[in-house]
Amino acid sequence: MARALRAESMKIVPPGKKKCVWMEAGVVSYKLCDNNYDCPTCVYDHAMQTKVARQKESMEMKPVGAPPEKFTATWVEKMMMLPASGRKCRYMITGEIGRKICPSAYECGTCSFDRMMQQRLQAEPLPVETPTQVAGFELADGFYYHEGHTWARPEYGGRVRVGLDDFAQRLLGKLSQIEMPNIGHELKQGEAGFSVKRNGETARVLSPIDGIVSRVNEKLLDHPELMNSSPYQDGWFAIIEPTKLRKNLKDLYYGEEAHTFTSDERERLFSMANDDLNIAADGGVSVEDISGELEEKEWGKLVKAFLRSK
Repeated sequence: MARALRAESMKIVPPGKKKCVWMEAGVVSYKLCDNNYDCPTCVYDHAMQTKVARQKESMEMKPVGAPPEKFTATWVEKMMMLPASGRKCRYMITGEIGRKICPSAYECGTCSFDRMMQQRLQAEPLPVETPTQVAGFELADGFYYHEGHTWARPEYGGRVRVGLDDFAQRLLGKLSQIEMPNIGHELKQGEAGFSVKRNGETARVLSPIDGIVSRVNEKLLDHPELMNSSPYQDGWFAIIEPTKLRKNLKDLYYGEEAHTFTSDERERLFSMANDDLNIAADGGVSVEDISGELEEKEWGKLVKAFLRSK
């Protein structure tokens, strides 16, 4: 009994996570999606498809009259065995829509609804849960953070949305202009990809991942204040088609690591403020606009130190 309960508890999907479609279809007992339902680029999906293909090939080669063997169906085959009312659209599985039945036998590439959803999801950021307070700064759960205080958030279709974290927006303060790369421009992790301007001073912002720019936040170009008021939602910078996502994510901070990094950065900030810049820092919760306390020369020094820009 205890063993059964333990096995059942392992199937619980943690908050913020989603079932892999192979688990949703009942092909495997437990597997969470770690590729934002972009099955064509998923290593696990490729491995499972190969496994099924080999099993079927082996069955075809068996002599006539041999006893049948159990084989694994693909998740699409399993879903298509369900009654029509049970064939959930993948956007229903992800929770993006409340109710939608697949009309295309899971051939998403030919589905007009899928194309419409992809366009909408690419333009609109996914909802962000209430950020967590860490050392006086806000961190959004489910985001990956670069040491240059940019963030990366994988989304549907394998794309990644990027922006600046709360620490950076407070350090930068109210900006007069934000400069974005052109669509199609290639970005490199840890290299300058964006620029921001304040009172004639320019700061370079590092890209958190490698990839090609597929969309920029046009609204942010006209309203740079969105970066301050909504750094994790409306103030995003760009959407990237990643080229080395798995490798890049290993070099970013996530979860508790991001919390520790932010706490350490706060200590470093106020140490520099006291020792080098002679700014009053009592060790309390950080001010809303750190840059308001700085002269332009001091502002540039701190920005370069914490955004890791040259």
